[in-house]
Amino acid sequence: MLEEIRAYMEQFHMFPESGYIVAGVSGGADSLCLLHALAGLREDCGFLLAAVHVNHGLRAEAAQDAAYVRALCEAWDIPFFLIEEDVAALASREHLSCEEAGRKVRYRAFLQVLRQLQGSESGGCIAVAHNREDRAETLLFHLFRGTGLRGMGSIRPVREEKNGARIIRPLLFCGRERIEAWLEKEGISWRTDSTNLEEQFTRNKIRNRVLPYVRKEICVGAGQNLAREAQLLSDAAGFVERMTQEALSRCAVWEEADRQVCLDTAAFLREDAFLQEQMLYDCLRRIGGGRDLTAAHVEAVGRLTKPDCQSGRRVRLPSCGILAKREFDRVRLYALPKGALPKGSKTAAGPDGQDGREEVWLRIGSCRVPRLGQIETRLFPRPADGTPFLENIPQKKYTKWFDYDKIIGRATFRTRKKGDFLTIDSAGHKKSLKRYLIEEKIPAERREDLVFLADGAHVMWVPGHRISQAYKVTEQTAAVLEVSLKISGKEEEAL
Repeated sequence: MLEEIRAYMEQFHMFPESGYIVAGVSGGADSLCLLHALAGLREDCGFLLAAVHVNHGLRAEAAQDAAYVRALCEAWDIPFFLIEEDVAALASREHLSCEEAGRKVRYRAFLQVLRQLQGSESGGCIAVAHNREDRAETLLFHLFRGTGLRGMGSIRPVREEKNGARIIRPLLFCGRERIEAWLEKEGISWRTDSTNLEEQFTRNKIRNRVLPYVRKEICVGAGQNLAREAQLLSDAAGFVERMTQEALSRCAVWEEADRQVCLDTAAFLREDAFLQEQMLYDCLRRIGGGRDLTAAHVEAVGRLTKPDCQSGRRVRLPSCGILAKREFDRVRLYALPKGALPKGSKTAAGPDGQDGREEVWLRIGSCRVPRLGQIETRLFPRPADGTPFLENIPQKKYTKWFDYDKIIGRATFRTRKKGDFLTIDSAGHKKSLKRYLIEEKIPAERREDLVFLADGAHVMWVPGHRISQAYKVTEQTAAVLEVSLKISGKEEEAL
C-alpha cells in the first residue's frame, strides 16, 4: 500500500521540491491513512510533515476527535496544529451553507500553517485525503446538477493555487474499503464523523443510497469505473483548457484584475461552438469563482452573444455574483456585490409598441405592482445552526419562498408573453403558461390582465396559484427569497 501511494505521488509530481507537506487530518479513516502513509514516506522522500486539525464547533464530540489526532501526532513525531473556528457563525455571516463555510475554514487554516512553517505558501504542499469514492460521488453530483467538462473531471490529483501552494490528493486512486483494511492491518483505529450518516446533504445521499444501489443492482465496480472515467475526463479537460485559452486570446480582453471581461461577439462566434461554451465557462468561473455555476448560466449568457441580441440586454447570475450585458458588438461580464438585487421599474412596450404596460423589477423591500398589489420582499440565508428549514416554508396563498440562486435573469412582475412556461415537476418537465391557464379554467378574457413573477420566459409564480418547481426551496438552498403579496379585496377577486 505504501509503495502504491508513493508511486501515485511520483506519477502526479506531488512531492514538494523542498519544505513541508501540511496534511489535513480530521481523525477519520481517510485522513489517518494519509497521515500514516506520509509519515512512512517523509524520510526517504525528503520532505517535512505537519498535521492540521480543524474543529468546526459543530459537534459535541469534536474535542475528542482533536485530542485523538493530537495523541497520534505525538506518537508519530509529527508537529500538530489545532485550529478552532465557529463555522456556523461564519456561514450565517457570509450567507454560506455550513458545508461551504467549513471548506473555506479548512483550506484557510491549511494555508495559514503552511505559511507559518515555510514563510510563504509557495514551495510546499497541502495534502487532503479524498479517495476514489469521493471522486465518483463528486462526478455524479456535478452531472446531476449540470456541469461542463471541467466539472465532469471531478476531483483532481493536484490543484495549483494562485498563491503558489499545491493541493495534493495522494489517496485519490484508492477505495475506501481498502483504506480501512490497511488501517486495521496496521492496528490504527479512527474516529467516525456522525454527520457523514445524515442525509440532509446531497453528497451523503449519493454516498449512502445511490452508489450502494448501483453497486448492488447494476455494476459492482461502479465506483472504480466512475473514478477512472473522471480521470479520463480530467485529462480531456486539460487539453480543452489549453484550446480555450488560445481562443480567448483571440476574442477577449480582461480588465480590472480579471474581475471584468469584454468579448468581441464577431470573433467569439467565429470559434467552434464547443469552444464558445468553454470560453463562457472560463470567464464566469474566473469572475465569480465557479461555485454553483451550471449549464443554465452559460446558456443564458451565450444568448447575449447571438447576432439578433439587442444592445442593452442583460443577464444577472445571483449565485455567481455576475452581471452580463450586451454592448453593441461586444458582451461585458463583471462581478457584482454578493446578494445585490437590481432595483427599480421600467415601462415596456407591447407588440405594437404602444402598450405601455409596466414591468416592475423585483427588489428587496416593498413596491407597488399595478393590477396586483403591494409586494414585500426579503432575502435571508438558510439557517446555519441546523434549525429545521424545509418544514418552515410558509403554506400561504400569497407568500412564497424561492431559491434565490436559481434566478438567472431579473425577476420581474409582468403580464404574459409568447413563449412563457413553468416547470411542473422535479424531473424538469415544462408546460406553457397558456396551457396551464387553460387547465386552471381561467377565462380567456382575464388571462391578458393577469400579472406573473417571471425570470425571462420562465414564470416563477402565478399569484394565487402555484410557483414553478424549478425555483422551489430545497435542502441545497443557500439563500431564500421571500415574496409576499398584500392585496385588497378587489385585487384578490381579480386573481
